[in-house]
Amino acid sequence: MNKMHEVAKYEYTRHVNNKAFWITLFAVPAGILLIMLLSVVITFASIDTDPVGYVDQAGLIKQPQETPSKTSLFEPFIPLIPYADETSARWAAEDGKIQGYFVIPQGYTDSYQLIYYFNKPLSSEIRTEVDTLIRTNLLAGETIPNFERLTEGSHFTQASLVGTRIVGENEAAKIIIPMVISFLFVIAVMTSGGYLLQALVEEKENRTMEIVVTSVSPNELMAGKIIGNLSVGLTQLLAWTVVAAAVLISFGDRIPFMQNLQVPWNELILSLLLTLPAFVFTSALMAIIGSTVTETQEASQVTGLITLPIFLPYYFLTLILSNPNGTIARILSFFPMSAPLAMSSRIAITNVPTWEIILVFVIMILFCLLTIWLAGRAFRRGMLQYSKRVSLSQLFTKEAGRE
Repeated sequence: MNKMHEVAKYEYTRHVNNKAFWITLFAVPAGILLIMLLSVVITFASIDTDPVGYVDQAGLIKQPQETPSKTSLFEPFIPLIPYADETSARWAAEDGKIQGYFVIPQGYTDSYQLIYYFNKPLSSEIRTEVDTLIRTNLLAGETIPNFERLTEGSHFTQASLVGTRIVGENEAAKIIIPMVISFLFVIAVMTSGGYLLQALVEEKENRTMEIVVTSVSPNELMAGKIIGNLSVGLTQLLAWTVVAAAVLISFGDRIPFMQNLQVPWNELILSLLLTLPAFVFTSALMAIIGSTVTETQEASQVTGLITLPIFLPYYFLTLILSNPNGTIARILSFFPMSAPLAMSSRIAITNVPTWEIILVFVIMILFCLLTIWLAGRAFRRGMLQYSKRVSLSQLFTKEAGRE
């Protein structure tokens, strides 16, 4: 077992000391943050914050619009400028001083109808500012118990007829956690798993495996490589988690969507635990491929078939969310490569029986043991046929089990 630890240590240090590892480690969060920043900037840059005029023919507006002490990218402010009549408002709009104006007609409280004249169509931001201005003036001087609470509206909790809890008011955001963890899992598999696959194929091509096997058994070698590869993946996930936590702590209160987001730590920990056996299983599959193929190009082609099941929950995500205890959702939950997203999503939006969660972990562990065992046999068989590709059926022959 000491040799297995030595192999794991060697594999880990070899990958961590590789420039490609550090490039990926920093490039992934930097790329994600850059894409998010560009999306936010493009979205909010498209919001026109030019002033909007209004003509109060009903004599309703007694309190002018309140100007916020500070504005931000996420909370744009559109000034509302009063005009004495429609003629002056129209001139201002035609000169480009305002993007449009609305008229509060006489008898507004009978119909609650406004007329908006525009150069640019009415946006939701303008509508919000106008509604706030009119509501403030309509309620000026009125005493309404629990007014702020009434304006919030009702809070809904959805529950299915079969008795499973679906989501509360802000719990829909829980799906973000399994989505993010699954995305990071995919990146970790495609990077660190690729390291293991490439290393095995290269060692097989240059015949260094034959030298290594004289000092360590095939099972210890493959187990050490898988553990080392797992450690590389965990290092990446840990680093990305720290970066994500730092961003949330630093900017979470400035992002409206994130202000009310509560992190369910038990579900977060469970989602992370689901990625461990899934990662081991995938790494073992990579090891099997690396031991059975003869060229790096051939290994890269087969790798696509392995990573495909990881993306299956994304294709069926709508079905999983609408029917989390349905047949497809459960099938994807019991398969190691799709379990991190499928099971985590189900746990986030419904009550999954405890026995089912335990059974998923048991099945995933059994799959891990099976693939590690097959990886050792693939290594032995590959030594006998280093110039030819080893088929899956050959892994179950007596020759593949010989030391």
